[in-house]
Amino acid sequence: MVMSIQGYLSVLTDSDLVGCLAILSFLAGCSGLFGQIRNTRTHRALTFVCLMAVPALHAGGTFFLNQAPA
Repeated sequence: MVMSIQGYLSVLTDSDLVGCLAILSFLAGCSGLFGQIRNTRTHRALTFVCLMAVPALHAGGTFFLNQAPA
């Protein structure tokens, strides 16, 4: 499957991925203000997912940028 960076970016921006990531990051940030919630496994998992989503998007973009032109 050959995809250009324009195709990658259009799929990324047309999907709800960025919006969901923003909502999850907002929830993780707000819930981190409370010590009881901050120390739960759910909050730690949510924070981990939010933090790892950015490098995953970067890796996907780098992969598509390094593909040979069709």
